[in-house]
This record gives sequence, structure tokens and C-alpha cells, in this order.
Amino acid sequence: MDNFRYYVRDDTPVEVAESVLRTLQAIKEEHDCDYTIIKIEDLSENEQEDVLENIRILSRRNTIGVVSKGRGSLPISRKKNLSNVGILVHSRDGKDIAVYPNVKNNKMTTAIQYLNLIMRSPNVEDALESNHISEDDISRMISSIPELIEPGLTFHEVEVEVEGGRIDAVFTDSQDKHFLIEIEINARDNAIGQVQRFKLPYAERYGVDAEDIRLGIVCADIDSSRMTACRGAGIEVYRLSLEKLE
Repeated sequence: MDNFRYYVRDDTPVEVAESVLRTLQAIKEEHDCDYTIIKIEDLSENEQEDVLENIRILSRRNTIGVVSKGRGSLPISRKKNLSNVGILVHSRDGKDIAVYPNVKNNKMTTAIQYLNLIMRSPNVEDALESNHISEDDISRMISSIPELIEPGLTFHEVEVEVEGGRIDAVFTDSQDKHFLIEIEINARDNAIGQVQRFKLPYAERYGVDAEDIRLGIVCADIDSSRMTACRGAGIEVYRLSLEKLE
């Protein structure tokens, strides 16, 4: 059975906690899971240290970042205490298997993103399997088979350095327009801003007219509000899916 422990502090942002709690309740009803809300202030120092050590163990086992370093709040604060971000620990059959939020391959996944993935899946097992795909996996897929995005695309390069950051992948289309792609498992607001920021630096560095540059996000999932934001910003979105052949 799947269980979730959600650790909060008195200063955990209310809107974040409420969103997580609503989703946990929905998952409980949909997938027959259970959850517990734990106030960090109610734990003794020894109990808090046990939680910290457990998070560190999950960090090493899953090769994820869990210590805040200026890239958004993570479970362990800079002072090595339990942070106020709202910490979600997922346990399966009595064994802790995951902690959120975390950072992997320089990408943050929040607790609510993880829970939304579970909520949209037929069962928790499917969500766990789909969560194992990495951005590197997606990068290899689309660079090897650009037609997954659209016919006529030609792959050029991954990890393209420009002023202010790095573009995940660059293609050219059948009209010789440059297509800059940001790769995400779950597309987030920062992905939208990031791919927009790269347009002008890329145009200047490679001598390309900005009108000849397309912007896109390739992801495994994206919610409706972010999809609306992408449409408004002129960013094309491609969501990976599998087609059953008859």
C-alpha cells in the first residue's frame, strides 16, 4: 500500500499546503492510498534529526538534490534544518521511496507536480514507472528521431550554450527556421520564461534573424494553465505519447 507523509511548519505557505492536501485527499479516494500530516514543530529534536537523515538517504539513493542552494526551497534548508516548503515523503509497503520537492539534472520537481502525476495516472504503479523517464531520455529520443516532433526537422545539437544559459536542443525545420527546444518532464512556468530568454542571445550569437527562430517545449506532461500561457507566448508544445498499433 502507498502512504504519504506531508511535513509542514507554521510558516509553510498556506496556498501550497492546501493544494497538496486537496490532491492527497483525491488520491486517497481514487487510488486507495493513505496520508498523514505532520507538524514539524511537534517533533522532538531527535525526531527531526531522524527525518533529516531519512531525506539524506533518499537523496543518495535516488541521486537527487534536497538541500536549498538558492534555486527554490528544498526539504533541507541552508542551515541544515527541515525547511518550510512542505515536504512530501512517499512510502510503499512500509519503505520510503521518494521525497519531494527535489532537484535532478538541474530541474526541480515539486510535491504537487508529483502528486498530480499520480492523480492523472490509472494507478500509482503507472505513475512511478512514468516518473522514471528522465529529460536525458527525452533528449536522446528526439535527437535520434526528430520526426517525433514534426516531419522535416533536422537535429543539430544538444546543450547549446548562449549568454544566460543553455538550450536543451536545437533543430532546423523544412523552411530552415531554427527551432529551440526546452525539455521538461512536467512543464513549469520557469520553462516558459527560460525558452523565451534564449531567443535573442541565440539570434545574436549565431547570426540568425529572430523571425526565423521558433520556440518549443517537449514534455511528458503540462497542465492547462501553462498550456494557455505557452499559446499566449507563441511557444509550441509537444507532449510525448505512445500510439498503440493494431
